Amino acid sequence: MELFFIAIGGALGAISRYLTVKLSATLFGFDFPYGTLMVNTLGSFILVFFMTLSVERLAIDPNWRLFLGVGFLGAFTTFSSFSYETISLFQDGEVLKGIMNVVLNNVLSLSAGILGFLLARGLS
Repeated sequence: MELFFIAIGGALGAISRYLTVKLSATLFGFDFPYGTLMVNTLGSFILVFFMTLSVERLAIDPNWRLFLGVGFLGAFTTFSSFSYETISLFQDGEVLKGIMNVVLNNVLSLSAGILGFLLARGLS
């Protein structure tokens, strides 16, 4: 049953990732990997928020943790894409964009995680 929850979450996460990246490209263009930045930042927020709530405040069935944390967010966030896109930017001579990609993904993802933690802790 655990694998079922992970598989369904993974399928939905992968579809959500694809749609988010596609929407991002439509809104912001292709000159920077905005979609990967968006999914990494949003995924960091959701995972830390959810796990903080589920461990500290709510009794959530472990299958739902597997569904969201391992399945959905495992497929939704894209650190491997981040690595590839950053290396590609450097190879294409876009050093400033490559550095910006590293800094923004780390700062925004960690900030979103901290925000999720603080919000989850603040809920009663």
